[in-house]
Amino acid sequence: MVPRCPRCDQETDEQSRFCKHCGFPTETATHDPGSDDDTLILRLFDERPEEAITRRARVWLIDPDGEHVARTCDLRDEVTVIGRQPDCAISLPSSTVSRRHAQIRQEGSRFLLRDLNSTNGTLLNREPVIDEELLHDRDEIGIGIYRLIFRCS
Repeated sequence: MVPRCPRCDQETDEQSRFCKHCGFPTETATHDPGSDDDTLILRLFDERPEEAITRRARVWLIDPDGEHVARTCDLRDEVTVIGRQPDCAISLPSSTVSRRHAQIRQEGSRFLLRDLNSTNGTLLNREPVIDEELLHDRDEIGIGIYRLIFRCS
């Protein structure tokens, strides 16, 4: 039996924590009682709707220890660069992050993630980013030791 996403009913990979189609946590993520990461992410997703209305798109940077949201960044520019350099819109100070590691580009109402030929690569829902990938609400972006959650309302 092939696992299916509880939100969009598309087929999902058994190892993926999020649906590749809509970004919703898979059954593995939502029903693994021993996983603190899953508990944290599900708790973070439980926002009140009135708070989400005021935002267009935002990235949550999860503390490297995985215990809380370290900071948030609204995506207001057409292109948001993520990297180790201090002049990046989202600066991540770690040797596991390239100077200009990845970017999020807004195209109309869509947001696209691209790896900028980084040394360690960029992950989207724990899968390597190839070319440009469409972001969905609640997608997890992995850059070096960091995890970022993309939110769009």
